[in-house]
Amino acid sequence: MKKILITASVVIIFVVVCAYIFIPIVVLNMITTYEPYTFETVLGNTEMRADFAIPLQNKPEDYGFKSEEIDFKSLDDTQLNGWYIPAKKPTNHSLVLIHGRTSNRLKTMKYLALIDSLELDTCYNVFIPDLRNSGKSEPSKTYMGYKFGEDVTASLLMLHHKYQQDTFFLYGFSMGAMAVANAVGRAELAKQEQAANIVIEKIILDSPLANVKKTLQKQSEEVAIAKPFFKDIFSKYSDEIHGFGEHMRLSELLDANIPTLVLQSEDDKTTLAKILKEEVLEMPQFNKLKVVYFHGPEHVRIFQDPTLKVDYINAVGNFVRSN
Repeated sequence: MKKILITASVVIIFVVVCAYIFIPIVVLNMITTYEPYTFETVLGNTEMRADFAIPLQNKPEDYGFKSEEIDFKSLDDTQLNGWYIPAKKPTNHSLVLIHGRTSNRLKTMKYLALIDSLELDTCYNVFIPDLRNSGKSEPSKTYMGYKFGEDVTASLLMLHHKYQQDTFFLYGFSMGAMAVANAVGRAELAKQEQAANIVIEKIILDSPLANVKKTLQKQSEEVAIAKPFFKDIFSKYSDEIHGFGEHMRLSELLDANIPTLVLQSEDDKTTLAKILKEEVLEMPQFNKLKVVYFHGPEHVRIFQDPTLKVDYINAVGNFVRSN
């Protein structure tokens, strides 16, 4: 009996040790790596087309825009691809639509209808990139928007060198919003933009990933991951992005001097309004920040909700006109 108890104890200890070693590794891999959503994945799937709200549209021309497809590289040489849509008259201003995780530029393409309705194409060129691990761009780890941020900065630098663009309006969705915040607030990225005399004049964030740590912590609680495991997981994640994990939040990365509009559903179960509100409380000095809350839609679904579409367009239009 004693021998059986000793053997059982050894087995339990072994299982616990293995759990502490392998669970953080597995979960970290789930955070940083996911299956790319290619054009073929989306366009060949009726349900996914409906989810992206593009039942018949395949390209900007389907919205009445002329586009040029561009291959370019991110700051670490990851191959990227995107659509460049020239404005109706020459300008050095560009609006960049930035998609989120498990997505690609096809999902942000529908906002061309908003751009058309507000006639933003009269004063902005439009760029819609596939960030890494998305669409026609190269598969690569994204790190919850950390590497996406480098792709955004690379997009701005490419547009500056190729099309002489120097003033930008950034419009990010979900993890793409965190990418925008990284492009604005990470010192090494901002330095490259400043060296090229690039100005970010305004920002819109739709359903933003407002605080990476709090969002991951909430999701880990929902799948019953123990706190010690989460602490180890987040530590490993942060180590892989040069210790920047604690800084991946809007209140630290956004610039108080850039007019910013945030659009958020109170019923979003992916990027919680509660976490966003906590971030906003940390930004009392942000006089140019406006947050508009909606009720009903799930994650990044406000614009495509027929009952809210007009309110959404008006919120964007009022923001643009007031700035």
